[in-house]
Amino acid sequence: MNLELYIARRLNFKRDRHHGLSPSIPIAVAGVALSVIVMMVAIAVVLGFKREIREKVMGFDSQITITASQEAYDHTDYRPITPVALTDTLRRILYETLPDGARLSLTCTRPAMLKTENDFLGIVLKGMSADSDLSFIESNLTDGIMPDLSDKEGNNSVIISRNMAISLGLSVGDKVHGYFFIDDNVRARNLTVSAIYESHFGEYDALYAFCGIDMMQRLLGLAPDEGSAIDITGIPADRIASDTEAVYTALGQAYHENLTDRWYVVDNVLHSGALYFNWLELLDTNVIVILILMSLVSGFTLISSLFIIILERVRMIGLLKAIGATGGMIRRIFIYLAERLILMGIIIGNTVAITLLILQSKLHLIPLDPEAYYLNYVPVELNLWHIIILNTGIIAVSSLMLLMPSHIIARISPAQTMRYE
Repeated sequence: MNLELYIARRLNFKRDRHHGLSPSIPIAVAGVALSVIVMMVAIAVVLGFKREIREKVMGFDSQITITASQEAYDHTDYRPITPVALTDTLRRILYETLPDGARLSLTCTRPAMLKTENDFLGIVLKGMSADSDLSFIESNLTDGIMPDLSDKEGNNSVIISRNMAISLGLSVGDKVHGYFFIDDNVRARNLTVSAIYESHFGEYDALYAFCGIDMMQRLLGLAPDEGSAIDITGIPADRIASDTEAVYTALGQAYHENLTDRWYVVDNVLHSGALYFNWLELLDTNVIVILILMSLVSGFTLISSLFIIILERVRMIGLLKAIGATGGMIRRIFIYLAERLILMGIIIGNTVAITLLILQSKLHLIPLDPEAYYLNYVPVELNLWHIIILNTGIIAVSSLMLLMPSHIIARISPAQTMRYE
């Protein structure tokens, strides 16, 4: 152990034997602890928001969607004249292009109107296949059970949102009439409410209902391997853009090689949900501002506290210089002393912040208005690497800011300190 560290460890935080703890000490520790708490909570909340909103958007919109080319649509009817067929050739091309774990599924989406004896409501009914990723819908069910989407014999079960159920006065097991406008004709189906979901994603909850794809295929006269779109899920979030480009390139090459008979439109959730993802990017900017401000608060609190500590120990500094200690040695003593304060603040801040975040994660203590935030509680996400990086950054920034006040030690004269009271 070097001499500077030994002296720093022997020093206590009292001004002298006749006085108690210097007020600068708890202020410095509290400043660091408060900065750690605010920064860690801000990061955890933003990560939680991004995770929850991303999951909701991707729960309604597939990560990558393949549809027929624009020329294959009658926009006045919203009906694919040339539907998408998930053939064995197309499956092979897509699986060779996509990463392991990717899932392909047919969907068939259609505007519809639900009508009860007293009211009616326009919706978008999305037919899902047994291969579809239904985890998002299942996790947000509030009543009823998921219907068997593999049942091809007259399964007219639908999953509606709580908003729809309230608007139409429906509950699980109720019958409702569904009307579809196809080829200038109105087709009706008697539907049964099998489950009710609530994602708190207002715009989507007000619009989307779900059913088995077989009913939609029968309604539109499609073959079992045909639908309005092919959904691709199970892709890592950071690969969506690159995999979209790869799929588009692969399908274009397959068309030129006559492996497929049409062009396809390839879209992804980053485009269809751009409004929400842009909002999430703004949250990142807010966090950066908070991190900078709290780093400055922590740093300036430490600088002020170290100035006070140095002034309270001027006589000790003069004595050390009188017996031959250099300015650099004494600076290191006080830097080691200040780093003890930093460490104490970090330990307290981490303990309080992690405890609060765990309680919020488990108990949802702080509610939110879902109409404004799309969630009914403040989401949090604890990430070990972010915690390590945050603490390392606080130590580095605070240590650098301590260099400035430590330089005043070089100006202290041993002769003057003997007269200092």
